[in-house]
Amino acid sequence: MNLIQYIIKICRWARGTLVFASLVGLSLYMLLSHVKHKQNIADFLLSNVFYLPQSTLSYVMHIGSLSEKNAKLKKENAKLKLEIDLAKEYAIENERLKKLLLFENQWNYPIFLTQIIGHNPGTYMTTVVINKGETDSIFYGMPVFTVDGLVGKISKVFPYHSMVQLLSDPNSRTSVISQRSRVLGMAFSRNNGDMQIQVSSYADLIPGDTLVTSGFGGIYPKGIPVGVVTKLDKNDSEVLSFGNIKLLQHLESLEEVFVIKKNMDWIVWDEN
Repeated sequence: MNLIQYIIKICRWARGTLVFASLVGLSLYMLLSHVKHKQNIADFLLSNVFYLPQSTLSYVMHIGSLSEKNAKLKKENAKLKLEIDLAKEYAIENERLKKLLLFENQWNYPIFLTQIIGHNPGTYMTTVVINKGETDSIFYGMPVFTVDGLVGKISKVFPYHSMVQLLSDPNSRTSVISQRSRVLGMAFSRNNGDMQIQVSSYADLIPGDTLVTSGFGGIYPKGIPVGVVTKLDKNDSEVLSFGNIKLLQHLESLEEVFVIKKNMDWIVWDEN
């Protein structure tokens, strides 16, 4: 065992000399050998000694080429995904604009599109800000809606933006009518954000009835969809009954709204 360790130690110490001697021996053998033997040795060296670095280099280059192609495919995929998303958004917008044309033909009022650029802080949304104002001929009281339903009205106007009072504002009151029974009622919001309707206790109103603007009040044209009655608590011993409303337009998901260029038919001044 000690002899083997001694031999290994000598080989490590003299490995440079051994390698040099091996190369000298191989050179002498190549000089003195037959041509055929020289060819065999050369073939052996080329096929075995140089194969590993050549194959490694080829593999690394192949991996580099695949990585470059993969990066290119990822870029193309991202670009195609963006184009598809934009196409979907354009299709949705086109559908909204088609519905808008129906509203314009119905009311004979100019209608134009505005973007939501802000909203009030707090638990419940009561106001949003749009990107058009006095310079765009926006005035106080103009109705605001989407293709899904009524949103509210212009409450404050500035040169380049305006504020919209939403139906969810507890200070908002909207006269509505049932499409089925033509019963009139008043839609309003509780302080907790729940929409309700106030009607006569003898009114023909049931859950599932669709409510639209009545045209009374001088602000909203008649026929804008508002919401659907989900619950009605009738009390025959009281003059008025109250019910819950689910708005057709989800106010929390507003991105853009339409403003009807309609001035109020009249203004009621509160002289207190």
